Amino acid sequence: MEQSESTVNNCLVFAVNGKRFEVSTIHPSTTVLEFLRSHTPFKGPKLSCGEGGCGACVVLLSKYNPVHDQVDDCTVSSCLTLLCSVNGCSITTTEGLGNTKDGFHPIHERFSGFHASQCGFCTPGMCMSLFSALVNAEKTPRPEPPWGFSKLKVSEAETAIAGNLCRCTGYRPIADACKSFAADVDMEDLGFNSFWRKGDSKEVKLSSLPLYNHNDEICTFPQFLKNETRSTLLLDSSRYSWYNPVTIEELQSLLGFVEDGNGTRVKLVVGNTGMGYYKEVESYDKYIDLRHIPEFSTIRRDNTGISIGATITILKLLKL
Repeated sequence: MEQSESTVNNCLVFAVNGKRFEVSTIHPSTTVLEFLRSHTPFKGPKLSCGEGGCGACVVLLSKYNPVHDQVDDCTVSSCLTLLCSVNGCSITTTEGLGNTKDGFHPIHERFSGFHASQCGFCTPGMCMSLFSALVNAEKTPRPEPPWGFSKLKVSEAETAIAGNLCRCTGYRPIADACKSFAADVDMEDLGFNSFWRKGDSKEVKLSSLPLYNHNDEICTFPQFLKNETRSTLLLDSSRYSWYNPVTIEELQSLLGFVEDGNGTRVKLVVGNTGMGYYKEVESYDKYIDLRHIPEFSTIRRDNTGISIGATITILKLLKL
């Protein structure tokens, strides 16, 4: 089945830390983590469990919605996320927040000052989980926070790292580093750190923390990618063996081709969490991305109950 020529990209286009990447050919089973560590200088994300359960590989994935002219930011496990699924998206890793050349982000500085890292293997993922929480908190209609803080709540700061595992530091210093950004934090609850001494006043403690200013926050989606997202999104299926049906009828046609019994191995892709659970080692002949079908991303309620689309994430469902 052929896709409309006006909606097809001949190469995979995305951004990593604001830099443009074009990939003309790549196997559709390639994950974001494999690409980052093999083809870019951004080695912050790590491979640990390979199941999306430890958070060592977490990156920020940003998607532009041209209809509402807004950017949606969320964390993803790059060890499971397939590279072809981030076409037209922007990826931010810990190096995109700050580095030795450009200076470190307050997240990095506070993680260091609160002694929230030992071996450091999990730290990049921790930082990105917190950064995502900060970015999304600023989108809320909450009152402006005091200078140096964010709109983030203490409870949200703790929840932000719930999916990140650490085997050596212990969670008290990690949680303290995260909570130090929250507008409702009690400074007396924050533990041992290198920013202030025991007995210092609240004013001294506030002035000692590395300054956080949400107005200086990093742009997670570059303008050049917005311009391209408005025009083309879908990949050329003949080049990538990656299919992007936009209607249920197109999906049925693709699946009908498989049911003919020709031995074609097909994988339906949304979050790709099955790869971590089932430890898939064999590749498929065709990959079908379900995320472009509107009916699958819709939640409907009526007097008979609720209907949840197949591509609705757990996070989106929890926000209802």
